[in-house]
Amino acid sequence: MQRVQKSVLERYKIPLPDLTIQQQFAAEVEAEQSLVNANRELVERFEEKIQAVIIARVWGEKETT
Repeated sequence: MQRVQKSVLERYKIPLPDLTIQQQFAAEVEAEQSLVNANRELVERFEEKIQAVIIARVWGEKETT
């Protein structure tokens, strides 16, 4: 496998989308990240509820979820 010289890469221009398209993309990524964070929080809440039910069953207590 051949290596590309750094000077060749430095001369290569990478085209970028218009600024408005970049901003739209960034907004979509941020919205997706918000959903991911909310889902992580939801998973944590349900894991806590599941643990509470398991502990209640072990101790023979009535489940209160």
